[in-house]
Amino acid sequence: MKKMRILAALFGAALVAVTCAGDKSPWIWKIEGKTVTLKQLDEAYSGFGVLMKEQLQQRMGRFIPEDEFKQLLEDPDKSGNPQLAEMFKSFGKDLFADQYQDMLVLNMEAQKDGFAKRPDIKAKLDFLQKYFLANMYLFDSLKLQDIKISDAEAFAAWEKAKKEDPRLKTITIDQGLEMIKGRMVMAGAMEKQRNLMKVAKQKYRIDTNKDFDIAQHVKDTREEARKKREAAAQGGATPAPGAAPATPKK
Repeated sequence: MKKMRILAALFGAALVAVTCAGDKSPWIWKIEGKTVTLKQLDEAYSGFGVLMKEQLQQRMGRFIPEDEFKQLLEDPDKSGNPQLAEMFKSFGKDLFADQYQDMLVLNMEAQKDGFAKRPDIKAKLDFLQKYFLANMYLFDSLKLQDIKISDAEAFAAWEKAKKEDPRLKTITIDQGLEMIKGRMVMAGAMEKQRNLMKVAKQKYRIDTNKDFDIAQHVKDTREEARKKREAAAQGGATPAPGAAPATPKK
C-alpha cells in the first residue's frame, strides 16, 4: 500500500528526464546505459517533498515550517506521535528511490510506446505542469514562514475556540496553542492568497465571451446526460434534439 501511495503522488508530477548534466555525484543506476545519480534522486525527492508537505498540512490542519518538515523527515520519531512517525518513515528517501526507479522505467515505456505523444495525454500533462508550477509559485510567494502569531494572540484565540467548542477543553494548553497557531497561519495565508491573486489578475487583460455561459453549458450537458440515462433505463432510443415525439404504433 505504501508503494502504491508513493507512485500515485509521483505520477501527478511532470515527466522527468534521465540525464547527468555535468553531475559529479555518485551514480545509483544505469537504465539502458542512461545514468541516474544521487543528485538527480535528491532533486526528484525535493519535488516529491512538495506533495508530501501539502498532504501533511491538510491532514494536520496547520502550516508546517520547512525546518520542522526536514527534521521530521530525518528523525520521524521526533514527532512524538507514532502514527505521524510511521507516515514520515513511509516517505523516506530509500523507499522513494524504488518508486523513482519504477517511474523512470514507466516513463521510458510511455515514450517508446508513443503513449506520451497522444493528444489527450499531452493535454493532461500540460495541465499538470501548469498546476504544479502555479502552486509552487503561489506557496513561494505567500512566504508563510513570515506570518508570525504571538503567544498572546494564540492564547486569546484558543480561549475563544474553547468557548465555541467545549470538546477542545480536553486538549492540553500546549497542543491547543500549537493547533490554533496553525489555524491562524492558514487563515493569514488565505488572506494573502486573495490579495496576491487580486494584484496578479490586475496585471493581465482578461476578456470574457458574453455569448458563452459556462454555467449554462454545464447545466445543459448534465440535462442531456440525464435524458440519455432515463431513455436507456426505459429501453428506448434518445430522440434527436428538436425531433417530434414518436407516434405510437397501432
